[in-house]
Amino acid sequence: MYNKIYERKEFIIFQVKNGYIAYNTKKSFKDGHTHMRCFESAKTAIDLVIRRKVPRSTDLYYLTSLIRLSGDLSYITKIKELIKNKEEKINQKNIIKI
Repeated sequence: MYNKIYERKEFIIFQVKNGYIAYNTKKSFKDGHTHMRCFESAKTAIDLVIRRKVPRSTDLYYLTSLIRLSGDLSYITKIKELIKNKEEKINQKNIIKI
């Protein structure tokens, strides 16, 4: 495994060849890790999950990363609702363009 470069509560960040991996040690690695391109994004994701804050303006990949890191079902549900709303907006824009 890679060297840990950051740790906060049950979360750790590893530096890898193409960026960083944020990992929740209370989940299996397969289900509880996500890849990020920059360290600050990984650190912010961990902070959002710990504080159970839902970001309003971010992409679907980042929101999915928050789900992978979190173990809180109510927080995961809120993020999934936000993803659903964003996907509906994207689909509406595509329908209007056609």
